[in-house]
Amino acid sequence: LGVVGAVVPWNFPLDMATWKAAAALAAGNSVVLKPAEQSPLSALRLAELAMEAGLPEGVFNVVTGYGETAGKALGMHNDVDCLAFTGSTPVGKMFQQYAGQSNMKQVWLETGGKSPNLIFADTDDLDAAAAMAAFGIFFNQGEVCSANSRLLVERSIHQEFLDRMISQANAHQPDDPLNPAAKMGAIVSKEQHQRIMAMIEDGKTYADCVVGGEAVQVNGKGYFVQPTIFNDVPPDSLIAKEEIFGPVLSVIPFDSEDEAMAMANDSIYGLAASLWTGSLSRAHRLSKRLHAGTVSVNTVDALSPMTPFGGFKQSGYGRDLSLHALDKYTALKTTWIKY
Repeated sequence: LGVVGAVVPWNFPLDMATWKAAAALAAGNSVVLKPAEQSPLSALRLAELAMEAGLPEGVFNVVTGYGETAGKALGMHNDVDCLAFTGSTPVGKMFQQYAGQSNMKQVWLETGGKSPNLIFADTDDLDAAAAMAAFGIFFNQGEVCSANSRLLVERSIHQEFLDRMISQANAHQPDDPLNPAAKMGAIVSKEQHQRIMAMIEDGKTYADCVVGGEAVQVNGKGYFVQPTIFNDVPPDSLIAKEEIFGPVLSVIPFDSEDEAMAMANDSIYGLAASLWTGSLSRAHRLSKRLHAGTVSVNTVDALSPMTPFGGFKQSGYGRDLSLHALDKYTALKTTWIKY
């Protein structure tokens, strides 16, 4: 294609940078990488390593700065042939606008998520399911695009499973991020911390906060949030619909497969979904019905460099990882020669 602009988020800054840059470079492009303003250092170090490895000058470039300036400049630049973005849905839509206002560059998006995690009563190991459900929402403080933030539980095991989740939440209390044993660290910024707490306070007005729900400090400082679980959350409420990007779980009971599918798919997002069942036929049947780019059965957030990752609906389009990632950074061309 030529020049690929890559704009990556702060939650997994080095991972996201390599997901974009490796495929774009392998396809023969030059790359201009713009890291989030909260996390520029890993991208700068990656550029240093690229130079040490002998990558020609100008092939891999890093531009730091704010989204409204450096990010917009990449989106509007007429010499950028393709823009790959991971981040929020509203910003993804802005890059679509920038492309239309400039050179109609290709835009590939991996944006928001509100992933459902469905727990059926025939699940073989509810303890394992609870442990993984906790990992699915509390890992990285819930600052994960595919975080399993909606827990849909079959009503016959609702209270039993909720008790397990409360125990799991109590075991994931925030700690010093430099402590190797810490299961949760700090929220990325004051602004994100305030947003999470505002969503939690909203949830307290209509749902039962059974654990957490408070801001805390570690060693007398920092922006930390307790792992938080809301029970009996109205499916159409703010915390059940909007991406929070924090350690906040909405628990919603269901009575039938059809009800579970309707609630799981009732979202503007479609990035990932998880499903727990002891029935292989149910696993196949419901995996087909879930509107998500990745479906994990009897686990959460399954991921491999060999398989494509991306979403449906307002979670974006295009895929990172696997051979399919190369599709974004190449162009089909037809040549006819009569000789």
